[in-house]
Amino acid sequence: MSMGCHEVRDQLPFYAAGTIPAEQRSAIADHLASCPDCRAEVALWSAVGDQVTAEDRRLPAPSKAVLLGALDRVRRERQRVSAPMRLWQLLRAQVPLVRRSLWPASAVIMAASCLLSLGLPQGGPILLAVVAPLVAAAGVAMIYGPENDPALELALATPTSPRQVLLARLALVYGYDLALALAGSLALSAFGGPAYALRGLVLSWLGPMTLLSALALTLSLWIGATNGATVSFLFWLARWLLPAPGAAHALALPVPGLATLAAALELLAGSAPIQFGLAALLLSLGLWRVGQATVPGRTWA
Repeated sequence: MSMGCHEVRDQLPFYAAGTIPAEQRSAIADHLASCPDCRAEVALWSAVGDQVTAEDRRLPAPSKAVLLGALDRVRRERQRVSAPMRLWQLLRAQVPLVRRSLWPASAVIMAASCLLSLGLPQGGPILLAVVAPLVAAAGVAMIYGPENDPALELALATPTSPRQVLLARLALVYGYDLALALAGSLALSAFGGPAYALRGLVLSWLGPMTLLSALALTLSLWIGATNGATVSFLFWLARWLLPAPGAAHALALPVPGLATLAAALELLAGSAPIQFGLAALLLSLGLWRVGQATVPGRTWA
């Protein structure tokens, strides 16, 4: 198919640089064979490219000392700043790198679950205990990794260690979801009546939220954010869908043959020390995993 001058001229810089696909390059070459004006223009672009290449070859390559000197200067500057200020700067720097949709989505889901809880006199407290850990796990699963942070390779080349980046983002997202759950619990306790005792509400979701967040985060570092969140969701929902011996919660479903697994999940859900212990173990595993990410020729500050 023949091409006109108006179609060809925008492509001539790329043609001269050799970045045009073969099929399109052939069509442009056919046009150039019959158009002296376009041939003159592509010759100009070729001359510009040759001059740029020649100038680039004359410039000396930057030495490794330049990069090392810059990193050393950054470290010296950091030492002049107090630890609390460095922590504040790190947290503030990570806010734009967390998915913006997490903040409103978490707030909307948590608010909706609290409003719905007020309309469920029997299962209201259970609803918040189910939803709060899921919201936190979904958010935490998306705070780290190439699929969540396109600039991660650039971040890994900075003097800030990847573990510090991970912990800062975890503190931001988990802390935000924790504040939402606390606010929801306070609202339910104030307007929901005797069934919504504040201490009981907080204990119903605090341990599970911590455990599920640690599980989702650690899994996301191995199998990706979506898969990590999905596995964590299934793990947590199984605690409510499987009928443990003696359990009498509103969401239990009769699934025969899974009593042992259900009993184990019920034991886990009812033991805060086990939940926090497992969460600490999972977080340690996640930090170890992140620590394997290295950039050749650099060490963490």
